Amino acid sequence: EAKQMYEEHLPIYKSYDWCSSWDGNKYDLVFYGVSGYTGYLMMEYLKRVSLKRNPEPFTFAFAGRTPSRVQELRDRTFAGTAWEDTPILQMSYDDPYSVIDLVKSAKVIINVAGPYMLTQGELMIDCCVTQGVHYCDISGEVPWSRRITPLHKYAQQNGSFIIPSAASAGGFPDLGVFLCAKKAREEYNEELRKAICYCNGGGAVATASGGTLKTRATMAAGGDETRKMMGDPYALGGFVPDRDRNGIKYANIEFGTGAVTTKVRAEDLDANMSKITEDKHLGIWRGPNVYSYFDTRIVR
Repeated sequence: EAKQMYEEHLPIYKSYDWCSSWDGNKYDLVFYGVSGYTGYLMMEYLKRVSLKRNPEPFTFAFAGRTPSRVQELRDRTFAGTAWEDTPILQMSYDDPYSVIDLVKSAKVIINVAGPYMLTQGELMIDCCVTQGVHYCDISGEVPWSRRITPLHKYAQQNGSFIIPSAASAGGFPDLGVFLCAKKAREEYNEELRKAICYCNGGGAVATASGGTLKTRATMAAGGDETRKMMGDPYALGGFVPDRDRNGIKYANIEFGTGAVTTKVRAEDLDANMSKITEDKHLGIWRGPNVYSYFDTRIVR
């Protein structure tokens, strides 16, 4: 009799249904962390662009740690429209079951709740990987990218696309360089060894958002290990040694161990991105971009 009860209740326990509040609805997109400034921009873009121009209808829901704040922004943005009753979901990293329920509710999760270093976002990504849900965020944080890198192989095994830094910080230059490298490889059978990205815009009134400033402050306060990681041009890999037509030009050999370290190319040093310089290739002058230090690491 005890064995029969065990076999009867084990599947129920493993399904998490006993502690779940999921209503069974699954949305094409779930936007998490939309009560702040970035959430406001995202809702405005949905209202003015995506929902008007997208050729196919899609379902979506908003989510946050405090539903009342999300509701306030939703009501202000979508009042009087067909989306004024867009569902609002609650999720907190303090409640793992709410994380599971949120992921169950989505085909794709867009996470804009930063600074990501201060969250337990790996829980959400781990749930996405386990359940085959796709994920993207708008991070501009090297330590965050390093933290979630170990989940890459599991995402591949389960068919989940996990895309951090899918925005102006990291995403745009990464995609642009990838397409250029692809074209050079396919049409000229050559590999890129150098890429320069330019952006134009902003003006005198342009400045960093409150979220960006908070992220920078978080990284600056991260301690010696974090600052050392951020100062490494190859913190996310992609090392390209200094070489010429005869091969690698310089290398350091560590005494006692024989460990060989090739020299960093001068063009890859962060110092190049902190001053106004002339681009000899294009014959133009250029100034620093606030995301250069992060973009170069993502592209590499």
